[in-house]
Amino acid sequence: MGPVERAKVLVIGSLNMDMVLRIERMPEVGENLFVREFSMFPGGKGNNQAIACARLGALVSMIGKVGDDDFGARLLLNLEQENVDYAFVTKQPLTHTGLAFIFIDERGENRILVAPGANMKLSVQDVENALELFKSCDFLLLQLEVPHEVVRRAIEVAHRFGMIVVLNPAPAQEFPIEILTASDIMTPNKYEAEVLSGVTITTLEDAVRALRVLRRRTRARTVITLGDQGAIASVDDTTCVYLPPRKVQVEDTTAAGDAFNAGLLVGIAQRKDWVSALKLANTAGAIACTRVGAQSALPSMRDLERFLEEHGEGEVEFLSV
Repeated sequence: MGPVERAKVLVIGSLNMDMVLRIERMPEVGENLFVREFSMFPGGKGNNQAIACARLGALVSMIGKVGDDDFGARLLLNLEQENVDYAFVTKQPLTHTGLAFIFIDERGENRILVAPGANMKLSVQDVENALELFKSCDFLLLQLEVPHEVVRRAIEVAHRFGMIVVLNPAPAQEFPIEILTASDIMTPNKYEAEVLSGVTITTLEDAVRALRVLRRRTRARTVITLGDQGAIASVDDTTCVYLPPRKVQVEDTTAAGDAFNAGLLVGIAQRKDWVSALKLANTAGAIACTRVGAQSALPSMRDLERFLEEHGEGEVEFLSV
């Protein structure tokens, strides 16, 4: 594998149209509130992560489904404009394109409701139809907004062809243990890590304990993103690394996890060591928080370079697991 501009990434996941509503607060039962602002953006975790990787310089292909509707057509056009190969993103008749309704309060925190539509029609056969992509790619990046059997089969095929598998187990849910144990890198956020580990995370010590539990359950190198508390990641059997949050003005956290995952993968593709790749990921996620929307928030490599020039890579702290 060569430098990042030659790294080839296959993303299998969801494509949504995001309906973003900026609000003062969530309404109470029976209460009507005016929305401060409404916007509509291309989204979906798979779609976002594909575009995030492409903006950071990787060659990206995607497998997914959209509905045979105007939203689907707009999402395909957007992939083309973002230089993502969408030959295996197919239209599903009689099903709507995935939709996400994102409520952002005055603190920049978000709550999301998803109508998955065509995303849940993605099948194992769609994976089999795209074997040529697996043969030509270095990385497989997955999430859990498509059927579990698709994720499971994709991991099996990826390992057959020697790919590195990165699983972002989002949104939080129970899923087959073999998916957990078969991944090479796993990147849950705090809530997802709580579901997977059974540990409630309120402090850094809790996060270390959750990491310890997950270390026993999976061979994957695990990173837990902690929102405004930064991130923590396994290093080896006895050590983990804590990455404090980068100091930025938070506007919207919607795409922070997607940017983090892309930054981590691209850092690995650049042959950075594990901790340096994590620093790159932490910076990418922070930059995304300074902008409103999902894909509109995703940084380019130039954005990353500029931030690092001005603020440095950031400090880390090594802890015992």
